[in-house]
Amino acid sequence: MRRLLDKVFNNSSKETKLEVPSLPSDLSFSEFNHITKRGYLARKIGQYLDLNVEERDMLFYLSLTSRSFLHSNNDNPSEFILHLSEQMLKWNEQKEDMVQKIEGLKIRDDIQNAMLKAYEMHKQELFSLSYRQLEQSHVVSFNQKDNSEWEVYRDVIFAATQGQFLLISEEEVRKYKTGVVFCEGEIKKRSDIPICRNHAKESLEKQGFSKAKIMSWLLVLSEAITNTIKHAEEGKMTLIENVENNEIRFVIEDKGPGFSLKELPKTTLLAGYSTKKSMGQGFTLMMKMAKQVLLFTSSKGSTIILIFDSCKEKKGDLNATG
Repeated sequence: MRRLLDKVFNNSSKETKLEVPSLPSDLSFSEFNHITKRGYLARKIGQYLDLNVEERDMLFYLSLTSRSFLHSNNDNPSEFILHLSEQMLKWNEQKEDMVQKIEGLKIRDDIQNAMLKAYEMHKQELFSLSYRQLEQSHVVSFNQKDNSEWEVYRDVIFAATQGQFLLISEEEVRKYKTGVVFCEGEIKKRSDIPICRNHAKESLEKQGFSKAKIMSWLLVLSEAITNTIKHAEEGKMTLIENVENNEIRFVIEDKGPGFSLKELPKTTLLAGYSTKKSMGQGFTLMMKMAKQVLLFTSSKGSTIILIFDSCKEKKGDLNATG
């Protein structure tokens, strides 16, 4: 932070600490879209000011803590950058001449140049799509690593869940499927749910995990495979032990239509939020019980990966849950 202070204002203000923010429960999608765009733009401005990754991430996370920075304390360098980012978005909504507005600001040349570069480099993704256009984009493919929109949603959900929920690419799915497969099952009809669950239970018992741990794992597994039947009609369950990372991974793949981008943040971040096409309490439960929840989704199907620590307590240990 001191480095950021020195770079932006050349002063010796005190360093401040920023904790991972919690999104307001009454946050609308329009507001969510606004604060994530603002944070992403601030991070890019920070990049062109030559801030390091940690300092740029701090700007993004700070954006999640407030609906507006237009009337913030401009003596604070982080809030000042977010103020400028929000002002740029406002000018765009008002259809102002962005370059003229930026050049008219009485600020340091390097900050002004960083704003101009951020505008020119990200004009298409940040200053072209209106809220209504974004709302109408139903499902996105999260396997495009150069998809800035995907990066924004990945980062904000990861931050707001304190690292418990992570959107991943199709390439990353293959990485998380490495290890020893010790249980598999197909999910095609409702009667497959108890069959897969029992098969998983028997396989985990053979691996030597405690009863309490197995029961908690099966609870979230049932939630995931039930969702496959509800929304995807067909899928596959795979249980993998990754010795290198001391992890057990439940991989649930389906051939459904994928998750809606505009609903995904609320589905994962707001407890109890539900739509006919969402998982309702599903992701909330998964994040409570699993070490981490990973999701790849596209219009051709989705993959949910539930990660658990593989430390094998004895069967008499009733305290192990995840």
